[in-house]
Amino acid sequence: MLISLSQRDMVITQSTGLTVELAKVLSRVGRGLRYHTRAAREALDITHSEGDLLRLVDRRPGIRVNDAAAELGIASNSVSTLVRQLTRSGLLERAADPLDGRAACLRLTPSASEWVTQLGNAREQTIDRALATLDEADRQQLEAAIPAMKRLAKAISHPGVAAQ
Repeated sequence: MLISLSQRDMVITQSTGLTVELAKVLSRVGRGLRYHTRAAREALDITHSEGDLLRLVDRRPGIRVNDAAAELGIASNSVSTLVRQLTRSGLLERAADPLDGRAACLRLTPSASEWVTQLGNAREQTIDRALATLDEADRQQLEAAIPAMKRLAKAISHPGVAAQ
């Protein structure tokens, strides 16, 4: 019996290995960063998702709830729940959008801003220490991969990608 694979089938077979390896590596990097930043999150008694929202608001002060949901790749009602919790905790301020009073704009409180700086420093220090263990060739390969990784992150964050 002769089995013939089309080019499409061969690409899918080849990309499956890449998919599996990327999933493993990205998961391990994410776990490592969460582990090394746990103390900072626990100091504020917030969840990983709440920390993600605080970091996003730090990068984009005044972001609307719907835009935050799209950026984080989660439902608007989930972001609204996070906003309520963080507002109650005194970490997030919510104000009416000057262009559309129905929408809310988000800003960090001073204590949340300080925390985001500490967390960012912890994340960067963790990555710096890990990069220092690699040789120059590995660091150059990682640097060269950044544009593709950004496009991958954008594609993964786009609504509907997982459902296709």
